[in-house]
Amino acid sequence: MSLATALGFKGRPDARQDARNRVLLRASLLAGGRPTPVYLLDLSRKGALAHADAPPDPGEVVWLVCRGNEVLSRAAWVRGNRFGLAFDQNLPTVKFEALLKEGRHGLAAGTPPPLGTAIA
Repeated sequence: MSLATALGFKGRPDARQDARNRVLLRASLLAGGRPTPVYLLDLSRKGALAHADAPPDPGEVVWLVCRGNEVLSRAAWVRGNRFGLAFDQNLPTVKFEALLKEGRHGLAAGTPPPLGTAIA
């Protein structure tokens, strides 16, 4: 029996406290004075799972820009091209629901254009 099992953990301990929602949204990160195109793959009021050809460094503070929203964030973890973003403040309900609606539409529509194309 592992120590985690003995302590009652089911899988790895996880700091997430908010429901995640699968989405597919194109966005941009502003880090080090340069924009980087990204895809958001899931979204909660407190953070997001993202994918980028050039992800930020773990712990790096970035601005997430998506559909007119700018959210101060920190790269909580990075694994390959995927990374978790922890938002500085929770997304307001109206903004979260608008992004969620558009992100679910993007998920249903399929694959968006490549990351290198302009971001609206």
